[in-house]
Amino acid sequence: MKKIFVPLLLTYIFSAQSASASIDVEELENLEKQGKYQIALDLIEPWRLENLSQEKALEVLLLQAKIYRKQGRYEKAISTLDYIEQNHYLNTPLVRTLNNEKGINYRRMSRLEEAETHYYRALKAAQELENNTLIGLAYSNLGTLYDHKNQLSQAMQFQLKAQTYLKGSNDHSIKASNFYNLGDISFRLDDYEQAEIFFRWALAEDKKHGEIVAIADSALRLSHVSFKKENHVLAIENINEALKYLTQTNANESLSRAYHLLASSHLKLQQPDEALVNAHLSLDFANKAQSSIQLIYAHISVSKAYLSLQQPHLAQNYVTDLADLVAEEAHSPLAIHYYEVAAELAFQQKKMDVAYSFIQKALNARKLNDVKVNNQKAQTYRNSISSLVQRQQLEVSEKEKALAQSQLQHNKLMQKAWIIAGLSALFICALLTYIYFIKHRSANLAAKLYQQNLKQKEKLLADISHELRTPLSVLKLHIEALEHNLFDDNSRAYSKINDKISQLNALITDVYQLSQAENNAIELNKQIQCVRTLSENYSYDIQRMTESHKLDFSSEINIPQGATINIDKPKLDRVVTNLCKNTCLYTDSPGRVIFKMYQHKEHLNIELQDSSPTVTDEEIPKLFERLYRVESSRSRATGGSGLGLSICKSLVELMSGSIDIKRGTLGGLDISISIPIK
Repeated sequence: MKKIFVPLLLTYIFSAQSASASIDVEELENLEKQGKYQIALDLIEPWRLENLSQEKALEVLLLQAKIYRKQGRYEKAISTLDYIEQNHYLNTPLVRTLNNEKGINYRRMSRLEEAETHYYRALKAAQELENNTLIGLAYSNLGTLYDHKNQLSQAMQFQLKAQTYLKGSNDHSIKASNFYNLGDISFRLDDYEQAEIFFRWALAEDKKHGEIVAIADSALRLSHVSFKKENHVLAIENINEALKYLTQTNANESLSRAYHLLASSHLKLQQPDEALVNAHLSLDFANKAQSSIQLIYAHISVSKAYLSLQQPHLAQNYVTDLADLVAEEAHSPLAIHYYEVAAELAFQQKKMDVAYSFIQKALNARKLNDVKVNNQKAQTYRNSISSLVQRQQLEVSEKEKALAQSQLQHNKLMQKAWIIAGLSALFICALLTYIYFIKHRSANLAAKLYQQNLKQKEKLLADISHELRTPLSVLKLHIEALEHNLFDDNSRAYSKINDKISQLNALITDVYQLSQAENNAIELNKQIQCVRTLSENYSYDIQRMTESHKLDFSSEINIPQGATINIDKPKLDRVVTNLCKNTCLYTDSPGRVIFKMYQHKEHLNIELQDSSPTVTDEEIPKLFERLYRVESSRSRATGGSGLGLSICKSLVELMSGSIDIKRGTLGGLDISISIPIK
């Protein structure tokens, strides 16, 4: 079609009286909405954009970048957006649009740091425009980004915050995306009931918007939830609805996925003939899409269908092809399906030894996969807001129950308590007497050291208890106030509750991080990083943070061209961020911050200097101690827990580096980090 249509279109263009009069942006938008991406591009590409008006050229380029993104051609999309940025006046709405689109493209390329930078720029522009729908979209995108980072608590916070801004919005596409993301998070948390609700809401909003690809995607995810809930009849209904829209597009991979799910549902309902037809359709579309994953799933469906029909001779070729396809997926869940299918094939061929061998492989692979999944879920739940809220509710419930029991049995418990206290006191006195008279001086010294260590732990527990008690008390007061409708503005109350939950989550994460470091439980995930890119990102982030605290910022970067380092980047990011926050919180405004990053021999050096105030020479060695504060009241007022520098020291030493603090030339502190490059 393209070979015929494009020359005709070019002929029309050159024969027209005005070269800029006939491109129809509305028609292009309708084609994009219907998922007919290539047809839309075929209409755009022959036009010389300089012949169009500035406004229309901008509309066409933005639409072209959006289509490239939906086709998965992210580099082309970013190149188009860069062209717009270089050749058009950037007002606030355009800044928001460009950064929003760039953020989506970088996220889908898994360049999450760059995506986050552009998402925050889009959020800032949306806030300047005071447009609640665009602010909600920005928060929803940030939620999706943190979902990719597997930080589900942060992701859920952003998505729920987005929902507050999207209430009353008429943009059905953005609302659908928000509901879809909430459904996806619920699905990953195995909360299928909640996921089904969110996906139904997303489907309803997608239908109002009318974008065929989005409708099909939401319907397909809804059918996946039904399949997980083992409601296969409903799953088939949802899949057929998705196929009604998917067949209008060229989304071969999605079509393959839908027919695979349809075949699996028919197999669960013991309908092998229907399963076989849909399995072959899944295979046809997988071949068109050239998707290795979908080819594997399609071969699994076809093999299972033939085996369900007791036709192992027909299943043989597909199982053989399946073995080649999963050769590079030996440690993935796909290998488990292959082993199970191969075992069933061998069983029907009366090859019992072979069948037993594959069953054993399947069991071993499933055990390894279960361990991996369980570990991932454990980490996910640690970062989950719902988990934190449930724990708090459970603690409150247990305390109320304990209080009721103590009131009912007060006298009896008090009597037992006095007896136990007396016996304990006698035992302790006897034990101390024994230690005093029996142990020699070295044992006495060991006892003193033990007491000192115990006091340090008690202080640690007391400080952590205090840090936890204050936000918990505020949470309890706000919840009680909400129960009695004492707030005029509930959204503000929920915001304060979220802030306190985030504060608790941050403290728990810091304590957990220190615990892992002390038990040598932290693993490094090293990757080769460009040092110049690291320095530019850190310089930008620190400048943004210092300027928000009204501090002057300057940087001194001296990195050789092409320099790389093998490092665990997220952990180094954590160190630099902690140090920058510490500097901003404890530097008086107006003040000054200098960031230095340079390579010296075989080491990468990072240095952060700030202006007054400083600390005494006696206090400098104590700054790395857990929960140590120079000014306790000031630290709590600014949200500091006293764990940041301890975590920094643990992470730097884990990376075989060193960290040092001294009094700086600007009147404040000079913090320097040295990390081996190789």
